Amino acid sequence: MENYSRYFRQGDLIAKYLKGELSDQEREELEDWLAQSDHNRALFTKLTQEATINTELTKFGSSDKAEAWEKIVSETGYNTPNHRSYIGKRLLRYAAAAVVVILAGLLLYPFNRQSQPTKPVAQQPTDFAPGSSKAILTLADASKIILDDVADGQIAQQADVVITKTADGQLLYAKNSAANSLEAPITKSSYNTITTPRGGKFRIILPDGSKVWLNAASSLKYPTKFIGNERSVTLIGEAYFEIMPLKNAHKQAMPFRVHSASQVVEVLGTHFNINSYADESMVKTTLLEGKVKVIRTSPDRAESSTEIILKPGEQAQLTADAKRRLNLIPKADLEEAVAWKNGQFQFKDTDLPTIMRQISRWYDVKVDFQGRLPDTKFRGKISRDVPLSQIFQILQLSGINFKIEGRKITVKS
Repeated sequence: MENYSRYFRQGDLIAKYLKGELSDQEREELEDWLAQSDHNRALFTKLTQEATINTELTKFGSSDKAEAWEKIVSETGYNTPNHRSYIGKRLLRYAAAAVVVILAGLLLYPFNRQSQPTKPVAQQPTDFAPGSSKAILTLADASKIILDDVADGQIAQQADVVITKTADGQLLYAKNSAANSLEAPITKSSYNTITTPRGGKFRIILPDGSKVWLNAASSLKYPTKFIGNERSVTLIGEAYFEIMPLKNAHKQAMPFRVHSASQVVEVLGTHFNINSYADESMVKTTLLEGKVKVIRTSPDRAESSTEIILKPGEQAQLTADAKRRLNLIPKADLEEAVAWKNGQFQFKDTDLPTIMRQISRWYDVKVDFQGRLPDTKFRGKISRDVPLSQIFQILQLSGINFKIEGRKITVKS
């Protein structure tokens, strides 16, 4: 038989939320429950509507609350030695009403609902859809291709390189097998730039087979063919890299170098993430596999390292202030660093401005703050595929309010 204990606990938490009596620990517990699924958020939305809770509260008047409670117990099979004493608790009527709606919601979904789609909260007219796969490719001749508008297949050719958009939404560079082998070898590469807008993301396979995932509001400049003794690209924003080892014509290893804000990351073959947005307080380079060297290119204005060699699980942080300190974080949160690539927002003791910067980029909205911001730190995980209103539901548990005007979000405490 289904164990209903957890639903009674959730009913109790929602009741305390309605009465403004949640402790910090209970608020975190409720936020975690909301972040688990669209179904939970839909129930919470229903429960926080005044009409719903008033309707359910009528079932728990002073004359019939014991009878109604017994009905819940008999229908769910939930029974404990002290369930009668629960009736006398101060929060009974709110908690019982919450439990009724939760259990009623469960009846709309079979208990094997993990294998069935859940029904998300209806998107409001002022809501914002999440970002999607879209980008602009700028070719060496400055012509532009809007990648989300073009059909799959070959979209361009530069010298002996063919550029293809694959069916699974990637940009692929490959040697043209039909190219004339008698043509003079290319001695100088031309450069392309792929740019994701706010609310966009894209994946690309570079000419050497290396894979790059670009986050929203980012760009990557790279050659159409890697020649010489090194491979060099330039990043603005955030990207996750999986670099293929490569040797030149002389059988020498060709290092891969990523140039970003005031630093260069040098690798041979490895997996890593770089977050170098201009509006963040530092550039973060997080290593998941292999080995990389992070080199500070800004003037030496501080007594800190000019370069750091990272091992898997470590992170380099380069401050964005005038001192440009380069610091090593020996135990980085790898899951949080690449959550965006895996389709998640993940927060671990994250402040509100940091969260809103991520929201601004992914949902393509402008964010302003009004009044004094709370010092609240947020923890939780939620899909990046949900409408913005579902994230607001969780943040509002901590007393954060939002005003929407067009694509402008004003955050008020």
